[in-house]
Amino acid sequence: MRALFPGARLGDCLRHAINKLPGKLAAIASPVRKALRSQFHTLWYRARQRKSLRVFALGQRLRHFADHVAQRAGVANGERVRRWFQDKKAGWYAVLEDPQMPVTSTLLDQAHNAMNRKLFMMKGFHHPDGSQQAFLIGLAHLYNLVPYQRRAQHAGQCGVEVEGGRLPTRDWLLNLQILTSGGFR
Repeated sequence: MRALFPGARLGDCLRHAINKLPGKLAAIASPVRKALRSQFHTLWYRARQRKSLRVFALGQRLRHFADHVAQRAGVANGERVRRWFQDKKAGWYAVLEDPQMPVTSTLLDQAHNAMNRKLFMMKGFHHPDGSQQAFLIGLAHLYNLVPYQRRAQHAGQCGVEVEGGRLPTRDWLLNLQILTSGGFR
């Protein structure tokens, strides 16, 4: 996303964070896992309610919560959660800093994520036997998500260009059109 949309502010969905926490906790009883998920939900709710110093308060609360996980679910789980927080923290900060940014994924984001999982990861794009064809098919689907009027105003451009992004190559759109018309070999 950063390569295609260098000026975009990217945030991470807070609902996904709540849903993914139990997967970060290994070998603990279900009631403990549920209690920690509930406490994590409360952490996000309180962070969203603050009007000032949201980001500072979030960093402090995440550290305390990771310590709490280590006490309740073991040191290994606490460290795993702490590393996960480090990886995701910037995206969560972006959501809290900008009140205009959606806190959870929009329907369009959900469609993009579903296509990413199906077309890229499952088709083998992220390993040595990856497929350029799967990549182009995925981008063709994303291109078709740009509303018709915007395509008409930006004839000859793909959805990535319309949104201010950069293309990997100059003939990218031509390859895409050949692929989607069935002429790709």
